[in-house]
Amino acid sequence: MSARPLAIGDVDRYLDHVCAVEAESGLDGAGHSHAYTDSEPFDVEAGRDQEVARWSTEIDEVGWRRAWGLFDEDELVGNLCLVGGLLRSELHRANVGMGVTRSHRRQRGGSLLLATAIGWARRQLLIDWIDLSVFSDNPGAEALYARHGFQVVGRTPDRFRLHGRSLDDIAMTLHVARPGSDDVYGHGPHDK
Repeated sequence: MSARPLAIGDVDRYLDHVCAVEAESGLDGAGHSHAYTDSEPFDVEAGRDQEVARWSTEIDEVGWRRAWGLFDEDELVGNLCLVGGLLRSELHRANVGMGVTRSHRRQRGGSLLLATAIGWARRQLLIDWIDLSVFSDNPGAEALYARHGFQVVGRTPDRFRLHGRSLDDIAMTLHVARPGSDDVYGHGPHDK
C-alpha cells in the first residue's frame, strides 16, 4: 500500500470512499468512525463543491483542508484529512479525520496515512498542533493515535448516542511544532 496527497481530480473518488467508510461505521460491533445517524445521509453533491473549495484554500486562511489517500495498487482504500480552523485565532491547529475500508484495516495503512500527514504538518510553519476525536467504542483507533504520539486531553461522557449505544468522545492532541519555531505555547523562542 502507498499514501499520497489527493488533488482536486481525486475529489469524486475521495467522496465515494468517505461514503463507503461511513456505511461501515459501527457495523457488526466495529467501532464507530462518525457521529451521523442513518437519517442524516451525506450530501455528495454539496460535499463535492465544499471539498473543492476547502482543498483550494491556502493554509493561512480559515476553512482549509488537505487530504491524503491510501492506495492498494490503484484502489483508494483509506483517507485522512487535516482541517484548518474556522477562526483565524486557531489556524495554528488542525483537526484530523481518517477512514480505512474494513477490508484493509490492521494492515498498517492507517499508520502510513498518519505518518504522512504528521510529516507534512511538521513542515508547515503555521501548524503547531493536530487534534482529533475518537469514540470510546474504537479502542483500536485510540491505540493507533497513541502510537503516533497523540495524548488524551479530555473525555466527554455520553457525547453521542448511535445505534442504541452511548459513546464517549475522547479528545487527543499532538504537538508538531518544530524546535525553535515561533510557538507561543512555550515550546519555542518565547520561553526564553
